[in-house]
Amino acid sequence: MISEWQLQPEVEDRHVFSMAPTGTYSAKTAYEGFFLGSVVFPHHKRIWKTWALPKWRFFIWLVAQKRVWTADRLAKRGLVHPDKCPLCDQEDETIDHLLVTCSFSREFWYLLLRKFDMHSLAPQPDVGSYPGWWESVGNIVNGLTKKGLDSLVILRASILWKDRNKCVFDGCSPSVTMSLRAVDEERAKWEIVGAKGLSHLAAPLAES
Repeated sequence: MISEWQLQPEVEDRHVFSMAPTGTYSAKTAYEGFFLGSVVFPHHKRIWKTWALPKWRFFIWLVAQKRVWTADRLAKRGLVHPDKCPLCDQEDETIDHLLVTCSFSREFWYLLLRKFDMHSLAPQPDVGSYPGWWESVGNIVNGLTKKGLDSLVILRASILWKDRNKCVFDGCSPSVTMSLRAVDEERAKWEIVGAKGLSHLAAPLAES
């Protein structure tokens, strides 16, 4: 590849960092160039700026990159995996199916969001992507309501993942009622440790 290049001894060598607009390397441009340039990841702000426990923000980061160990990913590596979605037992399991297209998941989203009079934002049958759905509903609301909804979206996904793992590893049966109760319990804990957006969403519930 370099055999045809003609060297120019009178020209001084210059190091060019292609990811930086100026060609000059810095730690900042290297970080931005790698994470925002060579790897396209449009959901980073929504995930990392949302109030949620760090381990669940990391989980959603993996979800957005489809790197969660659902059945489709396990199957590609020849590992043992569920034949069907553990929650609905109807379709093949992918992370998007588990979080937004599964019949169990859609029912749960609707009942949960109905508590906050936001059931119109629940995933519809034509929704096929969890990050895409989150982005679309996030553009509808703003202020503390948006912050609360973003935290609730991550909280709900964490409960769904726990429910899935209980079915796979403990042989439990999925229950919408139990899942809603788990969200309420976990939401109260998140509010105590700093989720102001969730407190804003839950304020009308406390008054009623």
